[in-house]
Parts: sequence; C-alpha cells; structure tokens
Amino acid sequence: MWQLLDAADPAGRSTPGRRSVLADVIAELDHAGLVRPAGVRSWDRSQKPHLPRFVSLPASEPPKPAARMVWHHRLAWVEEARPSPAQRTHLESLNTWFHEHDHEDLPVIPHRERSVKIFGNEKVLDKLMGTALFGDGRLSLDILRARRVAPNFIVESLGHGPLLLIVENSDTFDSLVSALRREPGNVGLVGWGAGGAFEQSVLSIGRLTPAVRDVRYFGDLDAKGLQIPANAAAVAARGHLPTVKPAIGLYEAMFRYARPQPGQSRLAATTAHPIAAWLPPYLQNRAAEHLMRGTRLAQEEVGITELIADRRWRSDLE
Repeated sequence: MWQLLDAADPAGRSTPGRRSVLADVIAELDHAGLVRPAGVRSWDRSQKPHLPRFVSLPASEPPKPAARMVWHHRLAWVEEARPSPAQRTHLESLNTWFHEHDHEDLPVIPHRERSVKIFGNEKVLDKLMGTALFGDGRLSLDILRARRVAPNFIVESLGHGPLLLIVENSDTFDSLVSALRREPGNVGLVGWGAGGAFEQSVLSIGRLTPAVRDVRYFGDLDAKGLQIPANAAAVAARGHLPTVKPAIGLYEAMFRYARPQPGQSRLAATTAHPIAAWLPPYLQNRAAEHLMRGTRLAQEEVGITELIADRRWRSDLE
C-alpha cells in the first residue's frame, strides 16, 4: 500500500503526516468494499495512527456464463465464421426472425423492405451483402426471401456497339450523347447513372438492348464520385454482369481541363488510396492527391466544347 501511495502521490513522499494519509486512504477503500484490512492483531502499532500490516482484496464473483445462443439451422455456420461484434448483433436479430417466421411461405420482397423488417434499418442488408456473411452455404437473398430492385436508368441508343457508357451527371450525359451521336465507335448506349442511384440500377444492364458486353463509367473526381462506380462494380460482379471499368480517356481529359475545386474533407492517405484504386494505376496517385488535399474535379469541366475540340477522350471507346 505504501508503494501504491508513492506511485499515486510521489511529490508527497516526504510530507509530514504521510502515515495519516495512508490510514485515511485505507479506511476509504475499506468503506467502499475495495480492500479488507488485516485483523486487529496484525496491525503495526509502532506509530500513530496504527496501520494494518496488510490488506486483502475481496474475492470477485466469477462472471456469469453468457447464455448460449441457439442458432437457427440456417445460421449453424455463424460460430466458425467469427463475425465482428456488430455483425453478431445483426445475426442475432436475423436468428430471432428465422425462428419466428416460416420463411418459405413469405413473399419475395425488395431487399431494403426485408432489411427494415428484420433489423429495423433498411440499410443493414446493403452493408452485409458485401461481407463474408453472404456466400455459398451462408446467407443469400433467396434465403431471406428478398430481391434487389434494379430500376432502369435513362439511356440513349446510339448504334449497335457492345459498349455502354455510364455518366454520373445529367449535363455531361447530354454533352456526351451529342458528341458521340455521329461517330459512336463501339458505344451502343449512353446511360445517365444519376449519382448514387447507379449502385442499384447497375443490375438492369442485363435487360438492355443491344446486349452489353463492356461497361465504362465517367464521374466526378471526388470520394463519392469514385466510390459509386467501385460499389456498382462489386454489385455487377455478384450479378455476373460485365465489369464496370473507368472511361480512361474521359478521366484523362478531366485531369487536363478541370480546375481543382476546394472545400472537400481532407482524407488520410490510408483512406484516399483505396478509394482511388478503382482508377488505372497511373491515375491513382493523382486522384489520391486531390482527396488528401480536399479538392475535387467536376466532370462538367469536360464539356461539349472540349469534347468536340479534343478527340483524345475517345481512345478507349472506339
């Protein structure tokens, strides 16, 4: 106890009345039930105040074992999957839902409607679908009696080419349709992604005519503008659709013409580089620099004037 007092109050080691300080501390800890002083026969009475020669720590109660979760047979794999604490909480909600519903008789409904019924939040399934909890022998939308909604995006037909060019914003969509109409090259369709809506509408690609074999995307150069196509690419891969790739010529044109706009949150390098990783390697560092500086490039800077005057943006579309 002397050592603990010295560690807690080293400046008072030589202060008169140090013994009284320790006596008060022990009495306070005893009153709080944190220590148990020795019996009166084991006290040091050589000086006043008298002090116990030792104190004991009260035995702590052993922790009560957590109630064992009885997993529904469709979740029998959970323990070996070692989910994170947050994932486990979601899985426990799902476990309750499985036990309470004869799911084979349930109608198949949009996945966000199913999400809010199971978890009380419409976005939970969106987060879980990109994790290892979904896959062979684990979760699937079929098991949850849910389906992804794939609304059609606005699309302009330019010819019979196998390439679909998706554009994030409406004005650039209009300008690219105008610039490509006479010489579409391999571009058969130009679609308006409508910002983050493309993460859902990407699934409608399989319904387009003519059939699409190649998908290119052009959006703003900021965190959101890069995350949208990356997320859509992951959704497309799970749906066995063509890979969503960057329209490299248009991004190169944006680096040539666009003026950096300030006002964005500055991202750490460990965050910026993974976000920029959707772009080809030789553009990733330049994109990451903007993310770390808190600047962005708007695709509207590659307007109809630039598209007509400089044909280099067509390099990977012809």
